[in-house]
Amino acid sequence: MFNFDFVQEIKAFVLEKSKCKEYEIVRYLQGKGCLPDNALATPLALFRTHFLVFNALYRLQQETIIHQQYQLEISSIQVQVKPFIRHSSHETQPSEFDPLALFYLDLSHLYQTQETDVIKLLDQFWRYYFDDSQKQAALKTLKLCEPVDSKTIKQQYRRLAMQHHPDRGGDANTLIEIHQAVECLQMYYP
Repeated sequence: MFNFDFVQEIKAFVLEKSKCKEYEIVRYLQGKGCLPDNALATPLALFRTHFLVFNALYRLQQETIIHQQYQLEISSIQVQVKPFIRHSSHETQPSEFDPLALFYLDLSHLYQTQETDVIKLLDQFWRYYFDDSQKQAALKTLKLCEPVDSKTIKQQYRRLAMQHHPDRGGDANTLIEIHQAVECLQMYYP
C-alpha cells in the first residue's frame, strides 16, 4: 500500500529549521516530490499523510537517542531539535512508553484505518471544538449574552481585563479565565 519513508528528508528539514510545524514538513515533502499535491485533499489522504510524517518523526527520534547527537521533541503543535541531554541509565527513553509514539510506530494503524474511521474522528473533533456549552460558558465569563459580535467581545475583554488585572488589585486567575473565554469565542466570532 505505502512504501514511503521520509526519515532522511524530514531529518534534513528539521535540522535546518530546528523548530517547525507539521504542515511545514508536509509542504517541504510536497516540494521535494515525496508527497503528491493532493496529499491533504480527502480525510483518508490527510490521515495517511499525517501518519507517515509522524511515523518518520518517531523513528527519527529513536535514531537521535541511539546516536546521542541531539534530541527531537515532537508534539501536535511543533517539532523541535534541541541539544542532546544524557539520561541516567535507569531513566526510560523519551518514546519508550509514549503512547503516541507506540501508535505511530505501529504500521497496522496506517493499513487498518479506513475513511469512515477518519470521518468519524473528524466529526467528533469538530463537535467538541464547536461545543455550544463552551461558547455559552465563555459568554457568561465575559458577562455577555447573544447576539454579540467580535467588536463587542473585544471591548468587553478590555474592560474586564483592566478591572481584573493583578497590577490593579485584581485576581490573576479571573484574568486567565477571561483570556481563555476570549480565545474560545474567537472560534465562533472571528
